Amino acid sequence: MSEILVVVGSITSATRLAKRLAKYGNSNARVINTPAALGGSGCSYSVRAPRSDEQLIRNNLHGITIKKIYIEETDGKEKYYYDIS
Repeated sequence: MSEILVVVGSITSATRLAKRLAKYGNSNARVINTPAALGGSGCSYSVRAPRSDEQLIRNNLHGITIKKIYIEETDGKEKYYYDIS
């Protein structure tokens, strides 16, 4: 299974992006703490969404400062991240 992970700095920006995605057709986007494997220290937030929504995400980033965009793939209990920024 793979998903898109958009790393932003603040919870406000993450919430704003998730609301935009819900407004334009993706109710599955959710705000999470950035995984520790990506340097998340509890203060960084991300938006996780289905991989099929990559273009929708890229079209709705205006006004939101992002750090990185990753593909997150899960293989059993292991998670792998691929930078697609």
